[in-house]
Amino acid sequence: MKLATYRDGSRDGQLVVVSRDGTLAHYATGIADTLQQALDDWNFIAPQLHDLAVTLDHGKARHAFAFDPRQCAAPLPRAVGWWAPEPDGDEPLPWRSDALWGPVQPLPAVAGVADVAPTLAAICGDVGAGVEASAALEGVRLLALACLWRHGYDAPERPWGVSVAPCVVTPDELGSAWRDGRLALSVTTVCQGRKLGIADGADQPNSFGSLLANAARWRGLAAGVVVAGGVLPTPCIEGDPPTWPRGYASLAMRRAAEARALGHISTPWLTAGDRVQIEARLPDGREPFGALDVTWPTANQSDGASIGWARS
Repeated sequence: MKLATYRDGSRDGQLVVVSRDGTLAHYATGIADTLQQALDDWNFIAPQLHDLAVTLDHGKARHAFAFDPRQCAAPLPRAVGWWAPEPDGDEPLPWRSDALWGPVQPLPAVAGVADVAPTLAAICGDVGAGVEASAALEGVRLLALACLWRHGYDAPERPWGVSVAPCVVTPDELGSAWRDGRLALSVTTVCQGRKLGIADGADQPNSFGSLLANAARWRGLAAGVVVAGGVLPTPCIEGDPPTWPRGYASLAMRRAAEARALGHISTPWLTAGDRVQIEARLPDGREPFGALDVTWPTANQSDGASIGWARS
């Protein structure tokens, strides 16, 4: 099952069910108005959404319309919480959840430079405190593709906000690609029309089971909390110099590789007007989440959204 949130002028948008091929959609009105509402009563609402999805896939939904990702907000515009591990860290930490943007939504203006960090994320139901990783994994309701933005004046060190691909999907929609708490698909990042790298979700350092269990350790997690898997790594072949055949998932990775292999850095950070595109493909070629297409803002670009900061 594939879901999205259409912008309608409200804070939480309007929940829509999207066809498996991503061409059609249908409002979930009468079942659930928002994705958070569906997550709050998942066991009752999800089967109804699934029935609508099947009807839509069979071409029998009476009020279906062409799905337009440009009309999407973040699937959860006001997530209960957003957690993500720091680079090279195992423990997810909370970000402020009011800094979530849709797949093509303009970012608010900000001075300085930035880095891009593609990540996969799990949207959970209620997860009890102190659960084991296997039990926490049962709390995964939906999976998402996102970009974690980092920002700074001289180097992008501060977590800044999150852009989320248009669609979220249930794990069963992904077949054998979803296994052992990781999602085996290729995530491609393009900056300014040039491929930065291709990461494999199967290489995510920590499984979503362990990440959710860690985040829920003391107080549990409420339905609607999103836990990101962290920056997806790309493989390095050691040598003299070392090589990265699949490129890099972030500019920080590329700059570190240049410093190591060449002795100097030639790749700049993101600056105003730079365009970033991210997509994820399953082994069969499907794009379950749709694509992100975001331009780093210029000084006068803003849509009134606020900027969120990580816990200090």
